Amino acid sequence: MTTIVLTRIAIETVAPLAIYSGERETLGHNAIVRDWNGLPYIPATAIAGVWRHTVRNICGNRVNPIKFLYWFGQSSGDLEERMASRITVTDGLLLDESSCLPGAFSDGRKLRMLTGYNREDRIYSLTDINASGRFERTSCRMNARKAGHKGALFTGKTLPKGLRFAFDVKFELDSEDDLKQYREVLKVIGSRSFALGARTANGQGAFRVIGVDLEEINLESCASDPAKAAEKIRAFAVSRMVRIAKDEELPKLSELIPSDDGTELRTWKFRLSSQGTMRIGTGTPGDISGNVSAVDCFGKPICLMAGEDGSVKSNQQDCFSDVRIQWNGTRFAGEVREFIIPGSTIKGILAHRTMYHFLRRKGWFADSAVRENGQKPQDLINCLLENQAPPPEFEPFYALFGRNDPQNPDNMLSGSLKVHDSVINADSWICRMHNRLDRFTAGVMPSALFGQMRLVNPSFEISISLNPSRAALLPENSEIMLAFNDTLEDLRQGFLNICAGAGRDTAVFSEVKEN
Repeated sequence: MTTIVLTRIAIETVAPLAIYSGERETLGHNAIVRDWNGLPYIPATAIAGVWRHTVRNICGNRVNPIKFLYWFGQSSGDLEERMASRITVTDGLLLDESSCLPGAFSDGRKLRMLTGYNREDRIYSLTDINASGRFERTSCRMNARKAGHKGALFTGKTLPKGLRFAFDVKFELDSEDDLKQYREVLKVIGSRSFALGARTANGQGAFRVIGVDLEEINLESCASDPAKAAEKIRAFAVSRMVRIAKDEELPKLSELIPSDDGTELRTWKFRLSSQGTMRIGTGTPGDISGNVSAVDCFGKPICLMAGEDGSVKSNQQDCFSDVRIQWNGTRFAGEVREFIIPGSTIKGILAHRTMYHFLRRKGWFADSAVRENGQKPQDLINCLLENQAPPPEFEPFYALFGRNDPQNPDNMLSGSLKVHDSVINADSWICRMHNRLDRFTAGVMPSALFGQMRLVNPSFEISISLNPSRAALLPENSEIMLAFNDTLEDLRQGFLNICAGAGRDTAVFSEVKEN
């Protein structure tokens, strides 16, 4: 049995996506990787690398090590042990406003690729992020105390939620066993652990599968006419159409590539609400205009600007918001701006409070000796702040939240938690005016009046998941997990403030109890 399976997979991003080229743009931003048309794309190496890693993590029992190498290949070891991959992956190309791949056919039915993208296409023009500062995420590196590191604020460009990409996958099957295992390997693409690009631990790079076009070509049946098989393969590869599943087709699609990977992934979800006002600020006046809307808790649009003419008020500090692309079937339907709490913000707050509970459970207080040489917690933390070797006592904490060491990249460690962005639903918003105070006299500074946008009666959901490959290193009864559960309990009870301006009039959140 010799069969070639051709599969075209269409995905839609459900979180900001950032795959960097390793080069720099103006203002020190990392450059988004782009294809020959100047459009953002997902490199085939990125898809294959994450796919390989995810299969190893969650399919260990279903794909044995020999078959794993059989599918994804092996380039190391002795020459006799090396083998080519049985899977071929193409680049993920950006779909236009009609959900089609770039390129067209000439009169002679030959594929003519673009040499530049059509700027009249609304999706293509949206992704020209060099012309706009809307698609950016600002982060702050955390120090050893899990507080903001002084002078370590950085901004990275991202692609908005709702963009659609498509890539092709070719499987080479030689037996009935291959046919069964290729389906197990294909299902992993729909896994919640499958994310692309940078900052996936902060919820970025997540996507959902929205269409699959699959064709199986049995080469044995085409032995008498090999040109027929070659023409089928070519026709599939050069086709610009992408199959987008309709609502009634989603159950059938989920059977092929389910959105749940079937593993016992440890997850925590909280729906928090408050009767008050809150803000998650950008710190600077935003670029929100009157013709862009957010949605309230009922799905109705909220005008983000209070000005009658819709102009931007330079003295108003807007709440943090993000763009989401909307579709009507296969057609682009516009963009919506949503108020959000970035996953990196939530993760930083959780890390800070978990560090407190971790030290408290250990009995490491400011005046207590934690080592035989008389070292105190402050001494160990100072060692970390000076980028010295981390003490082994903190390793469980790093296994959960990761470790960043700019002085020694080999000492960096990715964390086990993934925290997603939270979309804030609010009834309305108000503008609170403030006077800037002089830091020495505490008097009001002249001409320093500014306004801050505050959301009224906010509610949102926090979603946290634990990497299944790290679950064995972080058992429920370990000190770090007990400290993390203490932090989650603080979150449930409303003791963990996640708003800006915690020392002023801010909302106090508590978990919504289901009836």
